[in-house]
Amino acid sequence: MAGALRVRKAQRTGSRKAPEPEPIEMFSDEDLEGGFEDVEGQDDVDEHDVASEADVDEADDDGDDDDKQGTQAAAASRPKHTAAHFAIPSNEEIQGLKETSDLYMNNVFKLQLDEMLKQVAAPYDRAESLEKALRRIQAIFAEIPAIPAQTLAAARATLEKRVGHRVDIHFPQPPPSDDAPLKYAFEAPSALNLVGSWPLRTAARRPGLMDVDVDVVMPSSLFQDKDAVNHRYFYKRAFYLAVLAEAIIAADASKSKRTLLHADVQYADVHGDRRRLCLVLRPKAGSDTDFSKAKAVIRIHLAHENGIFGGRLAPTRNNLRASHVLGTDAADAADEPTPVYNSAIQADSLRLAHLVFLHAKSQEVPAFAEAVQMLKTWATQRGFGTLTLDEPRGRQIVAGSESARFVLSMLLAHLLCGSDDGNAVQRRPKLSSGFSNYQLFRGVLDFIAKTGFSKPVFMKSQPQYGLQGSRLDFAPFANALVDPSGQLNLLADWPAQSVELLRHEASLTLEMLNDGADHFGSIFLTPRDLFLYRFDEVATVSLPPAAGVAGADRRHAALERLLDVAQQALGTRATAVAASYSVDACQSWTAEPPRVRSVHVGLRLDSANAFRQVDHGPAPESADAPAFRAFWGSVAEVRRFRDGRILESVVWPVSSLAQRAALPRRVLRHALTHHECIRARSSLRFVGDAMDGLTEIPSSLASSAYISDPSVQGFHLVRSTFDMLTKRLRALELPLSVIGVAPASSALRSMSTFVPGPLNIAGLGGTVPDVAAYMPVHDVVITLESSGRWPDDLAAIQSTKTAFYERLAQMLTAELDGAQARVRYDLDAGDQIRDETCVEVVLSAGFAFALRIHHERERTLLERVIKDKAEPQASRARATRALDVYNVRFDLAPRHHAALAALSHRYPALGDTVRLVKRFVRAHMLSPHVCAEALEMVCVAAFTSGERMPPATGAAGLVAVLYLLSTWDWREAPLLVPLDSAINAHHVEGAPVPASVPFPPAARAQAEQQFRLARARDPAVHHHAWYIATEEDSQGSTWTRDAPPAAVAEVIRRLATGAIEYLRGAPVLKSADVHALFAPSLGQFDFVIHIKPSVHMRYSEALAPDSSAWLRTSKKRSFRNLSEPSLKPSVYGAQVRAGLDPVAEYVELLLHLYPGTFRLFYDEHGGTAIGGQWNPVRAQGDAQFKVLLHYSSEPVEGRDRVTLNKSAVLAEIERLGHGLVARIET
Repeated sequence: MAGALRVRKAQRTGSRKAPEPEPIEMFSDEDLEGGFEDVEGQDDVDEHDVASEADVDEADDDGDDDDKQGTQAAAASRPKHTAAHFAIPSNEEIQGLKETSDLYMNNVFKLQLDEMLKQVAAPYDRAESLEKALRRIQAIFAEIPAIPAQTLAAARATLEKRVGHRVDIHFPQPPPSDDAPLKYAFEAPSALNLVGSWPLRTAARRPGLMDVDVDVVMPSSLFQDKDAVNHRYFYKRAFYLAVLAEAIIAADASKSKRTLLHADVQYADVHGDRRRLCLVLRPKAGSDTDFSKAKAVIRIHLAHENGIFGGRLAPTRNNLRASHVLGTDAADAADEPTPVYNSAIQADSLRLAHLVFLHAKSQEVPAFAEAVQMLKTWATQRGFGTLTLDEPRGRQIVAGSESARFVLSMLLAHLLCGSDDGNAVQRRPKLSSGFSNYQLFRGVLDFIAKTGFSKPVFMKSQPQYGLQGSRLDFAPFANALVDPSGQLNLLADWPAQSVELLRHEASLTLEMLNDGADHFGSIFLTPRDLFLYRFDEVATVSLPPAAGVAGADRRHAALERLLDVAQQALGTRATAVAASYSVDACQSWTAEPPRVRSVHVGLRLDSANAFRQVDHGPAPESADAPAFRAFWGSVAEVRRFRDGRILESVVWPVSSLAQRAALPRRVLRHALTHHECIRARSSLRFVGDAMDGLTEIPSSLASSAYISDPSVQGFHLVRSTFDMLTKRLRALELPLSVIGVAPASSALRSMSTFVPGPLNIAGLGGTVPDVAAYMPVHDVVITLESSGRWPDDLAAIQSTKTAFYERLAQMLTAELDGAQARVRYDLDAGDQIRDETCVEVVLSAGFAFALRIHHERERTLLERVIKDKAEPQASRARATRALDVYNVRFDLAPRHHAALAALSHRYPALGDTVRLVKRFVRAHMLSPHVCAEALEMVCVAAFTSGERMPPATGAAGLVAVLYLLSTWDWREAPLLVPLDSAINAHHVEGAPVPASVPFPPAARAQAEQQFRLARARDPAVHHHAWYIATEEDSQGSTWTRDAPPAAVAEVIRRLATGAIEYLRGAPVLKSADVHALFAPSLGQFDFVIHIKPSVHMRYSEALAPDSSAWLRTSKKRSFRNLSEPSLKPSVYGAQVRAGLDPVAEYVELLLHLYPGTFRLFYDEHGGTAIGGQWNPVRAQGDAQFKVLLHYSSEPVEGRDRVTLNKSAVLAEIERLGHGLVARIET
């Protein structure tokens, strides 16, 4: 055997002594002759004896004895306090306490970090079988017979004759021909080296398995200097790897105990490069080499001696001739530099040198290993770095970032070593070897966030570790981080957009670390690789076949070209563009190599520019005009603008708000099609397209039910009608003038699930189908001028307001043409001191409003009754209920509306996000249990959390809210929403909105204290499950005091978690997938009440309404020239029924009649099923019969007790729903 694998236990990382020049030395042939066999044969020898810690101790004898004696003497001189309850903290404890207070702001983060590091550490104590497997690999490779140099056909025949079956050799594209003059040979490896993170002890657990990397060094005699050209090196490499793979398979078949490995041989690419395949060995269960407990796989890489190709691998050299790649005459095409190709060859020669260098740094810096583990965990959760998975699991990898974990390790080492560039200050190390793991972690993130790698960053030369610096020209690379050898760009495979994404993620993480909130889970624990979460729009692009199979360089070039075209086309519409692809499962050796045929392109949009309709170009006579016209093609034109400018331009006409929202998709689709980056327009699918229509009713119903289609003008119609009504109210000659009109409706702040359309009142009962006859009522609060003529009695005030409403209704009917106005009482009216009346106004424009008068004196009188101890308890309770109604209607609702309306200007996508979130929650039949305002507050929290940039589209906002709901532990932590801070935050017009809005520290402390008190009073969480606090409302009681209950809160969390997993598992999101995401499950209900769709006034809002609900069906038509089937006859007639929702009122009636008997669930937006769950106490138990039991009961057979009479209750439910209920399913 020419060389052997170095298996050695890492030295103690606590020593700060400078390392020896060669801390990891290679054993010679004589040292390892039969060494593995001898060790393996001794059953009583521990695996660590290969390089025991005693050896390390002996190496460190100089000076250590004195230190030990001094330490022991100091310890002996200290007084012993064995009986004391308290002891003076040691120096280490004092340092730890100081470090915690200085670095982490609170000790919770430090405790979480320490616990995480324990969990991600590799299980080195379970690596006995792994080390045995490594020894047997060495024995197998040592016994492989040589194959003399010969043509490919002869070499393949020799190998197949030896193994007895056909051998697949995975050559890069284009493959070599059998009769080519290139000679293939095999000789035993000149060395085997254990490389990578495993011997460094910096390996960190991640989804899937960790990697134990073995470098097999191919003898230099197999290669010539010219083998760097035209894939010759990779062809020989592929043949050599095939011989190793067949040797492992043959060894298992031979059953020789000495070489029996019991492993499945698979393959995988290295850093996403199909030319650089490696072998992946997975253990078989039950064997003596079953190393599955190590949670790792063995990866066998191929390496060559550094320098055998001379200067051919410089980034500016060309090693792929056009005639070889394109199959044309070399004279017909220019040979450009091939930096990525050259780097792929160079990287195979430097793994051992990099290991030696990193090992030295880990010995010098005690916290190096833990800092690297933190960086690796952080990067993996964000999709940077390859994964070894048995199943893809929907994980995504940022394109080109497969080497991210190694790059981060090298970056940390770079910051600890300093640089060869710049002045004396710039050459100093940026991080100290005495820094803690957290300081090192922050230092690397800070460097990434602030460094533009477009100007090459050179690591300091390290000749003592075999990395002698040599300055080459790295200009061919868009970004460059040059290793200490000066030969390899560590970012060679990274597209520029992926580097920018890494910098962006580093910046976001630093902002979270500087925030007072607890973001530990978001930084280290929660996967953030899903592009739907990180970007505002995601396109799945099917690459052309040539780009997928024509070799790594052409694939890399095709991906970079796609990203460059996308970035140029979007311009200022997008602040970032990046690509990712799903993780491939590791394929079997005999299968075809997996190929990346599609990628996910993420777009982070700029809300201020993303939806503009005109792209301005250069002047027609300028030198840039031809390039502009060539880029845009047929859509480019010369236009004259109002300011007199004549420019090359591209105009994107739209006819509706939905088309305007889709403009970025339209622009990108045109650009990629025009530049042939995709095979066809159908090869490009957008998530936004799949989400379209979720908050719109069918166009056929909209055209017949509304005066104008609400999808064209959106909420402008209802707001303009409200503005008109406001002007008319102020102009009325009332006894007290109207001085204020405040909206308090979700539609008037553009946050209702559906855009309210102007209902065609004249068509009710005729052309307007009953399923689209619902007319929502929008709440408005009126403030009158002050007057001393108001009575000072609560009942009298309500009577006065009712009389005022009568007068107001008469005047509005007379002043507004076609308007209908009446005084309306609440459904539960009957309390004389509570506000329970309003003026309901139905305007001819097709909108309805409910006007309520705000009189401040009511609050004072109600609070006086509540505080008066002389008042009976019943009166005080009655006043409390009245005050709650007053606060919600006249204080909280208008203030909430004003705050959300202001935030919708700062965050333009907030309204669309709220609408989709409401649609999602209500589609899962949770309408009665979560109020709209609570969901709006959750959406604001997602926009201000700082865990991602504020979403610019509703789809991105929905995913952000789902992430928040899935990770929010509502039992243990409140949701702090910086509502006022977000409104008052300073923002420069045109600048990007900040990612986070910090919650004021004082308000945070108060809210957290109130939360702890609330949970202490109610540990079972019977009330206040969602604790949503703002700066002004630290008790979080505004909208979530009674709803959702704890059970529903847990259901929402599970729904959000399931939705994220569903999105993660969908490679291409289609409309059917989105509808499945919103489809409810009925299996968990004890009974289901099915509603007749034809009499459901909101059925048009259903996810997939069936036209048979409003159209007559006829088997045979009398005449062919008749129009489409006519509408079914109306049930509700021509009368305007503003606010009438029969299904909602039916549910309210059932809950009123059967309190505590069951819980009902339904979707207010057209849902035709009402799910019911019995109260288990009443349904499954029994009780002693007594008068006024409050629920329908029946005797328990054989016992003097009664139980809930379910059949009678269901029969009564069906009777009450006569005409509305189709059937009840149990």
